[in-house]
Amino acid sequence: MILVDIYVPGANQTYDFNLDENAKIELLLEEIAGMICQKEQSTLEGSVKELLLVSQNRKMILNSGLTLSHYNIIPGDRLMLV
Repeated sequence: MILVDIYVPGANQTYDFNLDENAKIELLLEEIAGMICQKEQSTLEGSVKELLLVSQNRKMILNSGLTLSHYNIIPGDRLMLV
């Protein structure tokens, strides 16, 4: 598990998440979206499959079929959910 900051431009908020660096990003996106919707008491418009996770440090979109460890994401890295 690693602690990362995830910025969500749509909510203009940054959230701290402990994520399993060995889980596929597609599974993490479901978890992240669900937790943010629960915290903000809102629902996700559209599909989770349309969401992208972006590494702000590396300036790249992360492939949802891979893992955070594949991209060498480390504790404290900043990600963006779009």
